Amino acid sequence: MKGVNPLLKSDSVDFISPLQADVSHLCDTLFSLIEKSCPPATIALLGNVKTLAKIYDVSSKDDKAFANLANLIESLSVDQLTIIGSLFSNMCNLANLAEHVHRIRRRKAFDRGESSFLSRHSLEEIVDDLQRNGFSLHQIRDQICSQTVEMVLTAHPTQAVRRSILAKLHDIAKIIEASHDAYLTPEQSRINEELLKANLLCLWRTDEVRRSKPKPEDEARNIIHVIEETAWHATPIYISRMDHFFIKNGLKPIPLHATPFVFGSWAGGDRDGNPFVTPDVTVEVVNINRYRAACLYLAEIESLLFDLSIHYGSDELLDYNKKIAKQTDQAAKSRPDLNVTTKIKYKEFWNYVPPKEPFRVCFSYIRDRMTATRDHCEALLSNMPPPQSNPAAPIYTTKDELLEPLNIMYRSLVDTGDEIIADGKLKDLIRRVHIFGLTIVKLDIRQEAEEHTNALDFITRYIGLGSYAEMDEDQRIKFLTENLEGKRPLIPRAHSATGKAKNVLDTFEVVSDLGPEALGAYIISMCMKPSDVLAVEVLQRECSSNCGESSLRVVPLLETINALQDSAMVLGTLFENKWYRKHLERRFDSVQEVMVGYSDSGKDGGRLTSAWELYKAQEHMVECAAKHGVTLRFFHGRGGTVGRGGGPQHLAILSQPPGTVNQYLRVTIQGEVMEQDFGLPNLALRTLETYTTAVLKADLTEPVVVKPEYRELLDKLSEVSCTKYREIVHGDPRFVQYFRSSTPEQELGLLNIGSRPQKRKEGGVETLRAIPWVFAWTQTRLHLPVWLGLGSALQTGMNEAGGKQLLREMYEKWPFFRSFFDLIGMVLAKADPHISSRYEDVLVEEEEQKQFGSMLRDLLVETIDLVLQVSGEQRLLDKDRVQQRAIETRLEWLTPMNLAQVELLKRWRSVSVKGVVKPEVDQLKANQLVDALVISMKGLSSALQNTG
Repeated sequence: MKGVNPLLKSDSVDFISPLQADVSHLCDTLFSLIEKSCPPATIALLGNVKTLAKIYDVSSKDDKAFANLANLIESLSVDQLTIIGSLFSNMCNLANLAEHVHRIRRRKAFDRGESSFLSRHSLEEIVDDLQRNGFSLHQIRDQICSQTVEMVLTAHPTQAVRRSILAKLHDIAKIIEASHDAYLTPEQSRINEELLKANLLCLWRTDEVRRSKPKPEDEARNIIHVIEETAWHATPIYISRMDHFFIKNGLKPIPLHATPFVFGSWAGGDRDGNPFVTPDVTVEVVNINRYRAACLYLAEIESLLFDLSIHYGSDELLDYNKKIAKQTDQAAKSRPDLNVTTKIKYKEFWNYVPPKEPFRVCFSYIRDRMTATRDHCEALLSNMPPPQSNPAAPIYTTKDELLEPLNIMYRSLVDTGDEIIADGKLKDLIRRVHIFGLTIVKLDIRQEAEEHTNALDFITRYIGLGSYAEMDEDQRIKFLTENLEGKRPLIPRAHSATGKAKNVLDTFEVVSDLGPEALGAYIISMCMKPSDVLAVEVLQRECSSNCGESSLRVVPLLETINALQDSAMVLGTLFENKWYRKHLERRFDSVQEVMVGYSDSGKDGGRLTSAWELYKAQEHMVECAAKHGVTLRFFHGRGGTVGRGGGPQHLAILSQPPGTVNQYLRVTIQGEVMEQDFGLPNLALRTLETYTTAVLKADLTEPVVVKPEYRELLDKLSEVSCTKYREIVHGDPRFVQYFRSSTPEQELGLLNIGSRPQKRKEGGVETLRAIPWVFAWTQTRLHLPVWLGLGSALQTGMNEAGGKQLLREMYEKWPFFRSFFDLIGMVLAKADPHISSRYEDVLVEEEEQKQFGSMLRDLLVETIDLVLQVSGEQRLLDKDRVQQRAIETRLEWLTPMNLAQVELLKRWRSVSVKGVVKPEVDQLKANQLVDALVISMKGLSSALQNTG
């Protein structure tokens, strides 16, 4: 087993100094470039702001130091506030970048055997740990070969940084990585430094403000871009690393057909509350995905055409090539106008392919078909009629069509003794086809349950069966089941559906046309009842061209406290429904997927209650599924922030209830988390390893026994927490106005970071989406959704006899409980009552509202003290010095940006009404104000490394 080089001390490598040096060098270089283009007075002002912020930071939050900085910020012009926001925003982005490169540097040191740091999450160390616990390498390999992690990249608007800025940051990251090469010559170092300066200046000169809202198609292209840049390359590399590990230990490599990872997307498929995601948009996004996949495959095919010049092959390959030649001859005779070999002019491998080079013959045929596939998708995207179908080179419609010749060539190389060649680019290509298919990502469809109800209500009224919406649950289940069991269509061919009902029915027709090759799951948001699932099954069958034979798997999304509490009842009713149980067995091998939502459940009942109800619901659903002989798979709808279920994935996976992973994990990756996990190629490799080892360990490690007294206490804490949370958020009449006055919630739309509206409909907090809800509180550093209700619950627990000792024991011995408090501590470390108070002092007018805010801050301080008592720390994050240091590094940038935002919000609200500039106000000045405000929001998001 690989370990640390015995000639070196375990952690003799100094990681902290190089990170600090990188951050300092990047920020100092940027500042020196700015000095050359800004007036001396501006540079002096920036220096003064940095100094006062530093004084406040090291003064233990001194009131006088804070007032000095706040007064200075208040006196500045909009232009000056814009420069302050831009400078500190860019510094935060550069610090984030340096930390990403730092993670790569640490990993390389571990791979060289110079350090054991971070070894807990590496494949080698996890395997070593499992072997010590009695598992054989054969068992571990079998587990990895059969497990799958599906990462679903969503279009949720949580990435505040523009793609143009991210691209420049990626270029700077490559320069930093190159500068760490100890063998650089002086000339190479000089060139590197010049490149760094040029890229930093270009970064500074790039507009930080997104000038228009993205369309769903833009969001889809962005997700595909992320996959193309890193995951496309990282996935076969990481599987190859696992191959090497097992071969080195005398075992077989990972099978070619294994899919340890697959990728999904919601961009262009998630229509829940987004009127811009139409059936036509969904079709276009699938065509975009197909087009980009074809382009990627063509590049790989061209490369292999050059490489595989081998002049012999197996009988199987030669026979396949004869079949190709026969098809081509027949096509030429029937359609001489479509001779693909003369029509297509290839730019790379354009030479004539001799028949005695069987691999090139086969790849030429594959290239012709893939080119036809690309051209077909390109025509559709250009609103042009697609080229006529060519029988000599038909387009690819399934990945199995592509895999057939690739597998034949692989077997040919192996059979003829050329396995070392087979295990190169060809093996990587076969693995990519298994993992990415013909669309790179499979697109999920998501819609709210109420929309299906309304569509069915239109249908039943239209055909004279009364109102479906007015049926009770038993009546709905009976009605839907009878339709599923019968053969007579429910929806007449000619109907007069309009508006939302037509949109829903058209969506189901598109789902049927596109099919499972391009699409993933059909997800029902706000699913509350069994009939919500059966309704989708009915609509799929009714709108299908083949009676639902290629229907998508239907996934209920349980995202409120009530839905989680009723989860086992919902599943039990479905599994006891004879039609549904038979359908599940016939179409999906008795596998049921359930999505659990962390965002809305947290907004509904507070973070503690959400976490505990999610835990219990998963336990109850697993028990229910086992009783009915169903395999249950969970899809975790986690956001980027702790308030929406975010946090380190390894920790999150290992804290799941026992028996809920089962070789399969599906999880959303949103906004800024995409950048953190897949922004750089080496980060992508590390992400894949983290997921692999977490699922491996979660499935094979003996689960911690949860004592009855743990459950009893947590039930009590959850009840107290939920009551307190709802008493304030939903019960206090001051709350909504305070929230809207003291946070930038109403201004978040100015960011233009997502195609989806902020609200599902007009109303109070209950109609606000979870992302802006968390985003707004994060900006003000109060972080209320994460901790509200927790302090009251902990105080109740500690007041009980032996309560404090029991809480400490739960923290030390129960992974779920420890994970919860460690994540809460990370967020609380970013909170600052001084900052929150400033928002209130400047933006809240009524004294009653100010008293309400003061009460919230008192609760925050109390909660921090109680969390420290549970974790046994003197300061928050004492047990995670890396995270503690990262937060402290940013504090001197955070405070000025917060104070600038407060001032900008005050000025913006004085010149606008509900986001509309007053007629008497100069539009140019208002636009400048908006730009400065947007930059402040983006900067704070980067500094806190969280948005929503």
